[in-house]
Amino acid sequence: MPEPFHPYHSFGLMKRNPMRFEADVFECEVEGEIPEALRNGAYYRTGGDRAFPTLEDDIILNGDGMFSMFRFEDGHVSYRSRYVKTERFKAELAARRRLYGKYRNRYTDDESVSNLPQRDNTGNTYAFAHHGELYALREDSRPYRLDPETLETLEVGDFGHLRSTALTAHPKIDPVTGEWWSYGVFAGGEPTTDASLHVFDKHGLLVREQWFHTPYPGLSHDWGITRDHIVLPIMPLLADEDRLRAGGDYYEYDPDLPSKWGIMPRNGDPAKDMRWFDIPGLVMGHVMNAYSEGDKVIIDVPCSPGNCFSFFKDKHGNQPTLPQTMTQITRITFDLSKPDAEAVTLAPLNGAFGDMPKIDDRYAMQRYRVGYFALRDFPVMSVGQIDWETGEIRVHPLEGGVSQEPVFVPRTPDSPEGDGYILVAVDRMAEKRMDLLILDGNDVSRPALATIKLPFGQPMCFHGCWVPGDAA
Repeated sequence: MPEPFHPYHSFGLMKRNPMRFEADVFECEVEGEIPEALRNGAYYRTGGDRAFPTLEDDIILNGDGMFSMFRFEDGHVSYRSRYVKTERFKAELAARRRLYGKYRNRYTDDESVSNLPQRDNTGNTYAFAHHGELYALREDSRPYRLDPETLETLEVGDFGHLRSTALTAHPKIDPVTGEWWSYGVFAGGEPTTDASLHVFDKHGLLVREQWFHTPYPGLSHDWGITRDHIVLPIMPLLADEDRLRAGGDYYEYDPDLPSKWGIMPRNGDPAKDMRWFDIPGLVMGHVMNAYSEGDKVIIDVPCSPGNCFSFFKDKHGNQPTLPQTMTQITRITFDLSKPDAEAVTLAPLNGAFGDMPKIDDRYAMQRYRVGYFALRDFPVMSVGQIDWETGEIRVHPLEGGVSQEPVFVPRTPDSPEGDGYILVAVDRMAEKRMDLLILDGNDVSRPALATIKLPFGQPMCFHGCWVPGDAA
């Protein structure tokens, strides 16, 4: 008898249902006017959506990659979504049934696929463009290349002599050099303390790889790079081989462990130069930006007082309460001139509850003023904009909508910081459809400049990017 599809666990203790369809919409309905800077190009996104039956307690991170594109052509907009056709996806398609079990637990798979390389490579986390290539990233794997016109899956990318099996799903592009900075935890393919720092030049060629060890085998989803330093956070959600062999979850939250924050000179050796700081009672998943000022390293992150990865239980078998999962954007300062116990300062930003932070990427790795995020002060869901110099938060209200990640596009290559546009997908759950809003990057509180309407809902995407028309 075929297996049923169960709702899967998502963030904020929510549950979602798989949608299971690829879509094409030629000539989307548009209200308003498409700005000149967006007349030609493509906005790429990816998220998780299980194509074959889900386990009863499945989680959103285990979904097959659903890659989507809003293509802008002379002010017209069309939409396309396609599954990332990974080896995992193709094996289940051929079998016409589920073959893979729990998130990152190969011991729960069907015997017929027990030795599949890159078993967890679903391409469901970040739609990423670099050196003319388009990739579907997932932090425990090497990303797949996709055709930027059709979204058809091509192959796993060629990364030269890279030893690491993992490339972070949150790469950082240096706006000065064009380099692709990356790292991987569990870099040898198993839940260990092995980690790798790696850098690709603007042409995608590997120019640096350095191996080191993390303090414990914990979750590390995002990080910070400044012009002078690297910031590597490790969260107290621990992976354990024995638990996997017993059929358990990949991660388990340990509230008795502090989060660990490694800081080293950007040109240093992580095995020798990393200095680890403890921050207890804090869990984070994403980074807005990071920069250095002399001996001080500043990183802005949404963080929670408990486990914001709510679908993973703690070591006592408990799931967090909703208040424990709520993230607030917080400025963390590390003063490297001080002893460890005195070096760390936390400054939560009043009213900045939410996640999925983004900036004007031209200001990455340096002091900046403007940040954007999905404001989630339950039950209020909005798009937020931060002015770090004044502390002001501007809000674009979403009546009956839930914001996904906002992405900034500058008005011109040399326009001032924040002078441009925000692309943000908004779920209209009651109406079972989705809008793409175009907001004024100078002030998101203003009415939308344009709304691109889809007549159906789509899976929640995690992260994406805009590629201008001459490169899309």
